[in-house]
Amino acid sequence: MLSNLLPRLPRRKLLLFLVPAAAAFIAGCSTGNPQDTFDTAGPVADDQAALFKFIFWIALVVFVIVEFGIIWITLKYRRRSDSDPMPVQTHGNTKLELTWTFIPTLIIIAIAIPTVISIWDLSDPPAGESVMTIEAVGHQWWFEFKYPEEEIVTANELRVPVGQNVVVKLSSQDVIHSFWVPKLFGKVDMIPIRENELWFRADEPGEFFGQCAEFCGIAHALMRFRVIAEPVEDYNAWVAGMRKPPVAVSGGAANGQTLFAANCSSCHSIDSYQAGAFDREEALQDGRWQGWLADIEDARIVSAPNLTHFGTRLTFAAGIRDLDRATLIDWIDDPSSIKPGTRMQEHAAVYQTSDGTANLRDSEIADIADYLLALVPGDADIAPTATPANGGGGGDPVAFGQATFAANCSACHNTTSATLVGPGLAGIADRAGSQVPGLSADDYIRQSINEPTAFVVDGFGPVMPGFPQFGDDEVDGLIAYLKTLN
Repeated sequence: MLSNLLPRLPRRKLLLFLVPAAAAFIAGCSTGNPQDTFDTAGPVADDQAALFKFIFWIALVVFVIVEFGIIWITLKYRRRSDSDPMPVQTHGNTKLELTWTFIPTLIIIAIAIPTVISIWDLSDPPAGESVMTIEAVGHQWWFEFKYPEEEIVTANELRVPVGQNVVVKLSSQDVIHSFWVPKLFGKVDMIPIRENELWFRADEPGEFFGQCAEFCGIAHALMRFRVIAEPVEDYNAWVAGMRKPPVAVSGGAANGQTLFAANCSSCHSIDSYQAGAFDREEALQDGRWQGWLADIEDARIVSAPNLTHFGTRLTFAAGIRDLDRATLIDWIDDPSSIKPGTRMQEHAAVYQTSDGTANLRDSEIADIADYLLALVPGDADIAPTATPANGGGGGDPVAFGQATFAANCSACHNTTSATLVGPGLAGIADRAGSQVPGLSADDYIRQSINEPTAFVVDGFGPVMPGFPQFGDDEVDGLIAYLKTLN
């Protein structure tokens, strides 16, 4: 019967149907895809894939039976000519109605039981086994990863030891995102008003591709990340490195350090290896976000990835490009040419040009790239030598304070009257003495550094972190430098 029906179809229409159908079928048979849901690498993904296959085969059997019945009835009982009489009309058949109600009910029960069991089994990691906790925060359009126990903050690359159960606490700073690494676990939403949670374990080393699976704006398709599972000793070495200061830079990279502090440090942190930096980064990100919300159109600051030890990463731009010097230079010059929609280009002051590219010379862009690539852990016993000798050591306290400010304060405070996260500091020496009764200008600035929430300027929130790593030399240098800002 089918052989008689096919010749009646126009050949072009048949071809238009068969070609895309064949292409889709062939694509579904491909292997080696970095986001292949069937090439699992952990117990959570294993159980989820097994459940999917179970439901798939049931659905396939139902599909074949139903489609065969439809085709068979259509061909057998079709009206062959206009002279054929109407078939006998029947209404209601209790046995048939009970049958096609009872069978689907059994099918649903057969699917529901293992589904509910899997949901309960995968809700928590196995009891009695060690667990590490990581916090993942979704941003438009990148992922922030925080390790509370290790006090590490990083972005877009989630490092975990092989064989370790990992609980990930999921949240979002802005809109709904979805956290998904197909080879390790299924999708779980990241929601601004609540915290979701998942767990996984990588049973083999490797790089596992993840991405946002919930449409979240213009750069949604380019919001990716990697889970890097590595042997325990390699993971421990990475953790140790993230607690060390970076190597000292010189030449073009040193110039890039100055340019980065002036143009990029308002949004990007690079010093999360320091003591207390974990809490400070959380406060900074919240401050950046509040600063952006206060003036969405014209804000010159926005939440951005933490770049501490950026040179150790494999990718950048939320996992869409391998990290290399040439691509990084292109990114710094014109981010939207690589990732359309990035807020970096929309808000950073350095990109407020006629064509939207960086207001920097080619050599300056290259110096910034060299500096970022040089951000790698140094010797734990050797501190970076980027700052000049302090006043207490016989050097210039103003120069020392300026370097301390660039490294620690410029992310939130401008040296002009413009507001970033905190107020602009131009003229602070003239107004500091009248801010708090009984405090001189020097005492007020000192209190603001050592006890930042003791007095909060009107119109700003109590988000400034403390600086327990500062000694008297750093504070005295900052006071000397800030009093020069007119």
